[in-house]
Amino acid sequence: MSNTIKSLNVKLALLSKGFEAKLGRVERKIRTSGRRLSALGSELSTAVSLPLAAIGTAALKSAGDLEALQLALRSTMVGAGRSVADVNEELKQLRKAALAPGLDFEQAVKASIRLQNVEQSAEDARRTIIELANAVAMSGGTAQDLDGVTIQFAQMISKGKVMSADLRIIQERLPVVTKLMREAFGTTSAEDLQRMGVTGQQFVEAITNGMAGMERVSGGLQNSMVNAFVSMRLAAAELG
Repeated sequence: MSNTIKSLNVKLALLSKGFEAKLGRVERKIRTSGRRLSALGSELSTAVSLPLAAIGTAALKSAGDLEALQLALRSTMVGAGRSVADVNEELKQLRKAALAPGLDFEQAVKASIRLQNVEQSAEDARRTIIELANAVAMSGGTAQDLDGVTIQFAQMISKGKVMSADLRIIQERLPVVTKLMREAFGTTSAEDLQRMGVTGQQFVEAITNGMAGMERVSGGLQNSMVNAFVSMRLAAAELG
């Protein structure tokens, strides 16, 4: 009986040691897994928080840029004798115009300021911008092309006449202007326009009228995405 008890005790001791050894291995694995999970959590936190911070910074900058543009438009229009109510209405109309293909809100405001600074009214500037955006979109042009043409239009109006250097840039960025010139003036030469006494303002008005008769470009997925992005920027600017 005594030998049996001793044998049983030995077996229990061995089983206990084996169990403790296995338990120790399990504990070590749990600790290792815990450290790995902790490290993974830190990495995920960094991976998520840094991009979010970058997005937030970019959104704030974008909102600030839009706000600065709107203030610049306000300063331009008020300086020309328009009321704050006129400014707000013009911003509303420019937002509406920017829904069309080939134009975004920021670009529309910049172009409006540019043309108003050479004494175009806000309404005339907006009409020119709308027609230009459609014409540029029809010709497969870019935002840079539209900006380039409005810059040359502003220079023509400021100089009071059509210069060959300005006209060449417009023709490069908006080839259809050559056809519109021929229809409006019977010539495509800047020198002929100067001899005819055509001013820069008259040239811009005639080309704008010609563009108004062009087919309208319909929007697509890209235009919808641009409009959605601009809406988010405007919302951020208003919150800011």
